Amino acid sequence: MKKPQYINFIFEISGSVLVEQEKQVKLSFNKVGVLLEAEWGVSSPIRIGVSIMSDDAFREGATSGPQSWKYCFLLRDQPDDKIYCNVDVFRDLPNDAEKIIKHETAHIVVAHLVGNFSAYRNSFFLEEGTAGFDGATDRLIEKLEKENIQDIPDPLAIQTIGDIKTMGGDTNKEPFADQLGYLVLFSFIEYLRKVYGENKIIEAYRKLDENTTLETAFKSVYEESLRTAITNWKTKLRI
Repeated sequence: MKKPQYINFIFEISGSVLVEQEKQVKLSFNKVGVLLEAEWGVSSPIRIGVSIMSDDAFREGATSGPQSWKYCFLLRDQPDDKIYCNVDVFRDLPNDAEKIIKHETAHIVVAHLVGNFSAYRNSFFLEEGTAGFDGATDRLIEKLEKENIQDIPDPLAIQTIGDIKTMGGDTNKEPFADQLGYLVLFSFIEYLRKVYGENKIIEAYRKLDENTTLETAFKSVYEESLRTAITNWKTKLRI
């Protein structure tokens, strides 16, 4: 099993987890750790705790909130750099399990690269967008065509989870990886990463504070407006 060089996963077991389930979770986390190190240029140690949980342990006592949602299988304790993983994700969402693991792990990795947790939490737009997954744009295009959505949502209109819910996002009905609002954010940041690279995203992210808006930070790093970048991304989607 190849392991990442700098991302150190500390695993623990909670509930009745089969040996094969434990191996599958560890393999997937180590795989995405290697990928994230290469993609984001990680060069200093990051320690991430992972609780490998049975479905009963994961959902114990939950009557509302994320743990009760049908398609919620991973939770993140960002301040403590810990991820809770329900092993049933591999049974119920076999094609997306690693994408979801990568998403939650990317949150912690990018926060460390930004280096300032307050700055990291200053932008839901960047916080979610930088934790996207491979193929998000293709998935967005497929959803737009399948549901005959003519108007591509404006990424800047998505500033909270509430905005995603307004667009129809419901994790009791579909995984977040299929929800329109998330896909819009994932696709746009995927575009920025391909065109400009990851370093510029981190550079802009670090500039955010109470006196610096996302638009101002973006313009200072990319030398074009955020609105122009969004227009170019939308044009690419329609080709």
